[in-house]
Amino acid sequence: MAIYHFSVKTVARSAGRSATASIAYRAGEKIYCEREGKEHDYSRKTGVEYKEIYLPEGAPKHLKNRERLWNEVEQRETRKNSTVAREFEIAFPSELNQEQRLAMLEELCSSIVERHQVAVDACVHAPHTGSGSDERNYHAHILMSTRKLTPEGFTEKTRELDQKYSGEIEHWREHFADICNMHLDMAGFTERIDHRSYKDQEIGLEATLHEGPKVTELRRQGIETEISRTNDEIKQRNQIQLHYSKNMDMLIAENEIKLSTLKTEQQIQIKHSAKTPPIDEKALFEQKQRETLFQLLKGEISAKEANLGLDFMQDVFKKAENTLSKLQKHTNEFNQHLAQEIVKNGLKQSHDKLQSLVDQHNELGQNKPLLFGKKAWEAQRDALYQEHKKLKGRHEHQKKNGVKELLENDKFKEHAWKQYQKQHPAKAEQFQSLYGSYRIIKKCVDEIKLEQQMKLRQEQQLKAQQHAPKMKFRGMSR
Repeated sequence: MAIYHFSVKTVARSAGRSATASIAYRAGEKIYCEREGKEHDYSRKTGVEYKEIYLPEGAPKHLKNRERLWNEVEQRETRKNSTVAREFEIAFPSELNQEQRLAMLEELCSSIVERHQVAVDACVHAPHTGSGSDERNYHAHILMSTRKLTPEGFTEKTRELDQKYSGEIEHWREHFADICNMHLDMAGFTERIDHRSYKDQEIGLEATLHEGPKVTELRRQGIETEISRTNDEIKQRNQIQLHYSKNMDMLIAENEIKLSTLKTEQQIQIKHSAKTPPIDEKALFEQKQRETLFQLLKGEISAKEANLGLDFMQDVFKKAENTLSKLQKHTNEFNQHLAQEIVKNGLKQSHDKLQSLVDQHNELGQNKPLLFGKKAWEAQRDALYQEHKKLKGRHEHQKKNGVKELLENDKFKEHAWKQYQKQHPAKAEQFQSLYGSYRIIKKCVDEIKLEQQMKLRQEQQLKAQQHAPKMKFRGMSR
């Protein structure tokens, strides 16, 4: 059964740790730390199945070297208590093979680089079955810089990942679950994982206690601790609960098969005998509505011909709306990031142009003519000043409103959607398909409501006419 694991950790000097030592252990390599003036040698470490460095587009190529990358990360931080790196630790679904695991890792790491513009170094570890580890425990350590990486080097900190209420960590937890489920589906498995805690899922399972490296090492040596014993008891109770739930699911499935058989028999009996009472009219009615809805979505019948119930359609509409909202949120985030990148590149170009104009203006100021050509010199200097002023105005406007204007631009929307389709083809296809169904369902709900309102109005008018006092007409007196 696929198990969800996604933890977030930091590598901080305040805890006596360094990025060079951390990556040396995770990659199973020998790394020399220039800041500490010592070598971290983990080249004898076994079980490192795969390792890869992912960098933003345009990043210095020499940072593909692991030792140079993490030494530059260390040198960029000057405070003695700096957080020098951040780590996502993930577990792969045990159902996936090596090729499928690496495809998952590629998608996750590329998403991290794209969203935060940081350097990422990922190492996949195979389970140490000889020392007692679970043979399914394939996991990855994804170490990333805390600063953004540009063609000029490391720049500002990625503060959004430090802020508790920014929602970034929850975003990555959910995004990783989506990636896992997508790859499980692509591999033909029906198992699914959930990023929510057992408490939020309300499935009766208990969360285990964090063991840490010391307890894990003692466990491998066959030495029990209070934490390991407690966790073993929790796991045992969870297994019993899962077994019970599985049996319940099987029982429900069996009952559904029996119910389906009974419904079929009932329909045959109804067809041959009008006296046979229905077994489950409500279930049959709901099944009929689902079949009719399917015909409506395929365009085989109109909303009027479908004649579906309002409660049923509103429930379907709500579910479609919720799913569409999640997909829309993902596309909006993609568009926002793409717009920010375009504006960022444009601002860099205008900044370079402004600096060039300033340099030209300063150079011109140093070559002021004493007599001849003074008017031409002043005109050239004024032209440079006016060009700088105009460009600076555009630069400041773009800095303030560029992203917003892009997001409202129809041509940008078309461009962003094409890019989204290239990078997220599965989600784009799902969005298009669902959006088409959503529009049909919404139109149907609106028509049913309108029809009911008209019917109610007619009933009220008829009722008012029936209760209106009758007028008595008298003849003319003579």
